[in-house]
Amino acid sequence: MDIKKYEVLLNTLDKGSFSKACEFLGYTQSGITHMMNSLEREVGFPILRRSNKGIQLTAEGQRVLPTIRELVKLNAKLNQEFDLIRGVETGKVCIGSFPTVAGVWLPKIFRTFQEKYPKIQIELLEENSLERLEKWLAEGSIDLCFVSKQPYHTFKWIKLKNDPYLVVLPKNHPLAKYDCIPAKFITGTSFLMCMSLDGLDKDISRYFRRMGISMKYKFTSNSDYTIVFMVEQNLGISMLPKLILDKILCNCGKSVVVRPLLPPVYRELGIAIRSLQDISPAMKRFIECTKKVLLEEK
Repeated sequence: MDIKKYEVLLNTLDKGSFSKACEFLGYTQSGITHMMNSLEREVGFPILRRSNKGIQLTAEGQRVLPTIRELVKLNAKLNQEFDLIRGVETGKVCIGSFPTVAGVWLPKIFRTFQEKYPKIQIELLEENSLERLEKWLAEGSIDLCFVSKQPYHTFKWIKLKNDPYLVVLPKNHPLAKYDCIPAKFITGTSFLMCMSLDGLDKDISRYFRRMGISMKYKFTSNSDYTIVFMVEQNLGISMLPKLILDKILCNCGKSVVVRPLLPPVYRELGIAIRSLQDISPAMKRFIECTKKVLLEEK
């Protein structure tokens, strides 16, 4: 059994085409095609279906894919254990993250991590869609992800920080006179809402339901920056996480103000993993580094 062929198969599926896999892996297209043909001969049935739309798994391929992912992960974990015994820290950690976390936390975490573990490779996938991140984690496409905790999550959870939502509004808005804005005062305002492929922000929507607030959204956007720019133009008010607002307001937003809510609302940010048994030595080192960096920021 040649594990490399299975690794190439997973990379090809994750990238969606032979050509993209070639660019990422540094193989020729004929080389990858030869490896996949060889793999299919070994297992005795077709795994991939080729078409002008790209590549897809056959029914048989879909059946064995979860086991293949587990096999590749266990092989990587075993190799990392071998390296640890030899006194060398190696491996790879594939991370999924909200762009807000990726842009604010991860650069500093990555720098600290690479200084200590230069031979461990990091792959980052940014995604606004919580559902897509959850899907990637469940199927094993990523090792861990930075997300906000949801009531329905069954993943193992490592809490990092509570990130408060703040109201962002024009300086001349009537609500700007309040030090804290009661939630009921938001009802009936022109509200600008962040929206991803999943729909409206889950944490804000849950808060509104809990407070009995019914909102009509004048504008929606999947960009936090665009929301702030629209607030600057007096198009309405919004609620955004403090983590990203601090970053945005350093570079723009001179004509807007932020206020806390009463009662407050937070999103709980942390690391989701499939199970404790899935943690490889490289993942363990990365999680330890993340906790240390964020603890030093307090």
